[in-house]
Amino acid sequence: MKHKTMALALSGALVMGGASIAQAQDTGTIPVRVKLGGLYPTNSNTRNATGSVHLGGEVDVALPKLFGGKYFLSASYLQGSDGGNKLRTIPITLGRYFQPPNPAKSLTGNVYAGAGLGVYLLRGQVGATTDSKTTIGGYGSVGYQFPNPYFVEAKYHLTGKVNGLRAGGLSLMVGRHF
Repeated sequence: MKHKTMALALSGALVMGGASIAQAQDTGTIPVRVKLGGLYPTNSNTRNATGSVHLGGEVDVALPKLFGGKYFLSASYLQGSDGGNKLRTIPITLGRYFQPPNPAKSLTGNVYAGAGLGVYLLRGQVGATTDSKTTIGGYGSVGYQFPNPYFVEAKYHLTGKVNGLRAGGLSLMVGRHF
């Protein structure tokens, strides 16, 4: 039920915010990227306890150019559950992205890479025991921006653990920028 509520909220944000944000580069409106996908935990104990895929979404908001770079403030919601065990991960990060020059990117698309740091809000339930923790974490990412507003992105998260469950791993997402 919580996944349906989250998906409905993200869909509503897309519909309501799309019209005013669509012309971000022309009007000075803040660009936003919305992604859906999943986290694949690397720790085998976490996969066995909470499932091999933790579904979720992410929203990136572009910040004004700082120090000549492209920065995004990101918030994600990822959750996996299996047999009554759950792991919820909410990363709130600041990342910098790099894109090589490509004069034909409007025709061919372009690759990009990034890295970021932030806080990871973790909540793990194993059996009847539930625990929450806030920890520092980071990520490295690579992606491909298609010539249209869609992109794909792989991000590797490094972070702590809660209640014996390690939240790090590879997330694969598809997204759209506005």
